[in-house]
Amino acid sequence: MDGYGPAMAMDGSVGRGSTVGDLDRPSLSEFRIDPEGIPATVYDPGGGAGLLLLGHGGGRSKDSKRFVELARTYANRTGLVVVCMDAVDHGERKPPNARPGLPPLWHSGAVEQMVGDWQACVGALAHLGSPIAYVGFSMGSIFGVPVVAAIRSIKAAVFVAGGVPDGSEFDDPLLGPLILEAASNLDVPEVLMINMTKDETFSIEGAHAMFDAIPGPSKQLMFWEGRHDDWPDEAIEQSTRFVVTHTG
Repeated sequence: MDGYGPAMAMDGSVGRGSTVGDLDRPSLSEFRIDPEGIPATVYDPGGGAGLLLLGHGGGRSKDSKRFVELARTYANRTGLVVVCMDAVDHGERKPPNARPGLPPLWHSGAVEQMVGDWQACVGALAHLGSPIAYVGFSMGSIFGVPVVAAIRSIKAAVFVAGGVPDGSEFDDPLLGPLILEAASNLDVPEVLMINMTKDETFSIEGAHAMFDAIPGPSKQLMFWEGRHDDWPDEAIEQSTRFVVTHTG
């Protein structure tokens, strides 16, 4: 589902979120960077006090409509400079003869490169501030855990539709232990996990496994009714408030 759906919080309340959109900052500028050949788009609201790294989902790219809209939303609502890069083998980095699906051990094998690629993007944007927030969706959540663990200046991390995956599309027995080890090193940022009750990729148990691995009390886990891609407006709004609260 490529859109926002009805939400039901775990307290049983049911609602349909207001439309998540831009706040029409006239100064929002968008431009491309290619540090070390890594294609990325930057959304600068002007006067930003730091960077927000946005990790897109699997099969998507920095240019997917949903993530362009999310990037603009986070830039407008947080006031941070948002950067979204094409992940390994995605978007402009997708091999021309790529076959459908992913080879075994793909996620765990790409983690080190994804961490280095994000560090390259951060270095190219040092003049706009330090990275202080990360928001990742699905695959962006998987890679986001080791990225946030490696970039110690990040104060707020939001992982949407993430955890230890147990979906049938994963043939990667190394990935779960890797995520849990990285999660155990998230001792600096405030962490918000947003998950769906009927996620076919990240079960409730898988979400709790990652949540329990994060040290300390500075963490929150929230569930909404729905499937993997049914991220509701309320969840996006909650994530923006979380970032503002912990980076301001």
